[in-house]
Amino acid sequence: MNDYMIYRLALKNGMKPPEKKKPGKIARFSKKRQRANREYAEKSRPLWIGKHCAISAPGCTGTAQGIHHKKGKSSIELLLDERYWIPACNHCNTWCEIFPAEAEKEGFKISRLKK
Repeated sequence: MNDYMIYRLALKNGMKPPEKKKPGKIARFSKKRQRANREYAEKSRPLWIGKHCAISAPGCTGTAQGIHHKKGKSSIELLLDERYWIPACNHCNTWCEIFPAEAEKEGFKISRLKK
């Protein structure tokens, strides 16, 4: 019996209708990804804090604000693979995503489709 039927039955029998349950929250990240994100934060922070942006695209702020992943971060293995990390400002990181052909030509992006 669904919640509506239980509610109607309670009303019909003169009982107090049951309180509605609040739906639970959906986790933003899985437990596995949460562990990977903690490990990533510990490993990546020393690589970009206080460093200069390595990409220096037009409009660069000059100071690194995070890590650019040359090969992307679609899997936990790629997320944690330090071979593909570059310290970058947010502007340059976005530039690499907007202009992938130019970033690939400059060596700041590696296509995951090409072997």
